[in-house]
Amino acid sequence: MKTVKRDQNLNRREIYTITAGSLLVLLYIVIFCFSSEDGTQSSQVSKAVTRVLLKGYYGITGQKWGTLAGMVVRLEGFVRKMAHFLEYFCVGFLSFSLVVVWNRPVRKGALLVLGQLLLSAALDELHQYFVPGRWASMKDVIIDTAGGIAGMLFWLLIYGCILLYRRKISRLYIHGQRE
Repeated sequence: MKTVKRDQNLNRREIYTITAGSLLVLLYIVIFCFSSEDGTQSSQVSKAVTRVLLKGYYGITGQKWGTLAGMVVRLEGFVRKMAHFLEYFCVGFLSFSLVVVWNRPVRKGALLVLGQLLLSAALDELHQYFVPGRWASMKDVIIDTAGGIAGMLFWLLIYGCILLYRRKISRLYIHGQRE
């Protein structure tokens, strides 16, 4: 009976590892592709995303658009930085989840993932340095790393909630058997 349960858990871990690892690789490819866009292409994408977000916001709130073009110009930089943060939030979440799922010591795993975040953010900025119309920014490395750390913390929050739920369920099950 224990062997079957171990096999099921191993299979779940393997499935999760393949899924999360594939998503992580895909995410790194997306980040690389975005970093490969020259300055003009990158700015056009950022403006288009900002325009869509503003139209959605105005649609939800019922406010009048006013000068949409002016708002796009003002908010484009913020949207760019949020994109950096969110990309690496996902990287941190996925990477750290893989460490936790395979029962590595959490502290050591956190340091490994932090090193991965710093290295990948720095390499991404170095890559951008060689793309026409782009430059490397230490600020972006910090934003990327902060996003990754937030993703790691979010994973810990979810994992903690799962553990609390399991304890509560097991207590209910134990108390239910005694009665």
